[in-house]
Amino acid sequence: MSTTTRRKPGRGLLPLLDDLRSGNRAQFTQDGLAGTITAILLIPQALAYALLAGLPPEVGLYASVLPVLVYALLGSSRTLAVGPVAVAAVMVAAALTPYAGGDPAKTLSGALILSALSGAILLAMAALRLGWLTHFISHPVLAGFTTGAALFIIGTQLSGLSGIPVPRELHLDGIVTTLISKAALLDPETLIFGLSTIALLLAARGPLVTLISKAGLKRESAVIVGRTAPLLLVIAATLISALFDAQGRWGVAVVGTIPQGIPALSLDFLKQDGWRVLLAPAAMIAVIGYVESISVAKALAFRRNEKIDPDQELMALGATNLIAACAGAMPVAGGFARSMVNFDAGARTQLAAVITALWVALAAALFTGLLASLPKAVLAAIIVVAVWQLVDFKHLRHTWRYDRGDGAAQAATIAGVLLAGVETGLMIGAGLSLLLFLYRTSRPHIAVVGQLGATEHFRNVRRFEVRTWPGVVMLRIDETLYFANAPRVESELQAHIVEADRPHDVVLIMSGVAYVDTSGLEVLETLEQALRQAGGRLHLAEVKGPVMDRLAGTDLLARLGTERVHLSAHDAARAIEHHCPIFPQPVPELIR
Repeated sequence: MSTTTRRKPGRGLLPLLDDLRSGNRAQFTQDGLAGTITAILLIPQALAYALLAGLPPEVGLYASVLPVLVYALLGSSRTLAVGPVAVAAVMVAAALTPYAGGDPAKTLSGALILSALSGAILLAMAALRLGWLTHFISHPVLAGFTTGAALFIIGTQLSGLSGIPVPRELHLDGIVTTLISKAALLDPETLIFGLSTIALLLAARGPLVTLISKAGLKRESAVIVGRTAPLLLVIAATLISALFDAQGRWGVAVVGTIPQGIPALSLDFLKQDGWRVLLAPAAMIAVIGYVESISVAKALAFRRNEKIDPDQELMALGATNLIAACAGAMPVAGGFARSMVNFDAGARTQLAAVITALWVALAAALFTGLLASLPKAVLAAIIVVAVWQLVDFKHLRHTWRYDRGDGAAQAATIAGVLLAGVETGLMIGAGLSLLLFLYRTSRPHIAVVGQLGATEHFRNVRRFEVRTWPGVVMLRIDETLYFANAPRVESELQAHIVEADRPHDVVLIMSGVAYVDTSGLEVLETLEQALRQAGGRLHLAEVKGPVMDRLAGTDLLARLGTERVHLSAHDAARAIEHHCPIFPQPVPELIR
């Protein structure tokens, strides 16, 4: 069953406009409510994710206004909430730490370059329809990457929660070692702000929702109320910090002055150096951001029987990241938590995202000056609670039990991210996954088959009691024939034929062969020639249409002729019976 259905007629290049034309007041009211609730969650997350990326907090707000509006206009998902996301933020930090060397101006310009390059790469992929390239990141590898990145992000926030300074360029093992060696520098007041925020956020997710539900509010509404906790805690922590002068009295690190308003669009970043150095990290950010976004978008679309257009998403996310660069913002993508809040709040179109962007713009214009006393430990706590839900070891156990190879790739991805960095870890996992694929397909399953009773079905002689005939070998190949498995296929076919003691007819059942490349064709031609020279014949059965199209016009098909290419294995057996008068056992007629 497909996860999506066809998009309703009329949704074109600008899906939002089509939705607005067909909408009604009740739908727009619901979108307004959903957009407001999403903004309440987005504002503190935007500040936190900007700091996670090593950028000024206002950059997160900038990434939540114009980029959100652009995606709202172009995106094919009606409920995907775009903005700063944790995984992209940590990838930005990983790229900019060695690039900028601690220079704030270079860090900011590097973030804009990453946004521009990510957008350009996504637009190029959309123009060339290269969305299929993301399929090379298997689900176990992506799950391992997400878990590893989440653990790494939590590790990076231990410094902000404890007040112990830790260099940004360290991997998780280095972070833990530094924290242990500098434990004497722990700041109790910073730790209190951080741990109390974590405790209250966790309480808001569970006990508070239960309490509100028991008070008579619907659970869905109670969950939405619980989602407002981050913003309420930001306000409360800021007031407490300002009231007690937490920075001056206890040395608690605070956000500091945040510029008010949204900056004008600018192309000044085009003049900066570093485009070539940041190209590879930008490609990784683009691919991961797209995969994360399309996964969330499809999951939500499935619930409402809607359609997601992968190529439209590439174009929309590409344009969104380009405008992010011009707006002074970091790379953006679709966020899981925000999208779920948006969906649960009842969003029906991207009008909800427009409302979200307007609320964030209003906050940036009027209220950022009030956040100067906000402890950074509070934002670190918001990040920890937000990404903890991405840690999923149950999936690793499930994968390991089902397939040790996929489990090993997933575990290697987690370890690689934690010990070698997010980009290296992802490449390790993806590379290992591709190697496992090549290994598996290079060792195809080839079964000797026979007729199952008086039916048209042919099954493996090792699994069923079947009818076979002396002098006839029927082999089913359960894999595509290509260069990586051609030598092994040739060896196994020869072994089966030798074991059958010089058969006069060999039938290759190709129901499992979806493609035959040049190496595979050479295997078939060599086999046909060897059998012909020995007085035998080669037959092909159940050849798929696309494979037959490729074989058309080859010398192999010319030598076989139509009489030795059969629609089914049963037809091949009947043809051999009629051709060979001394066929020892007639092929039974089918049971009708």
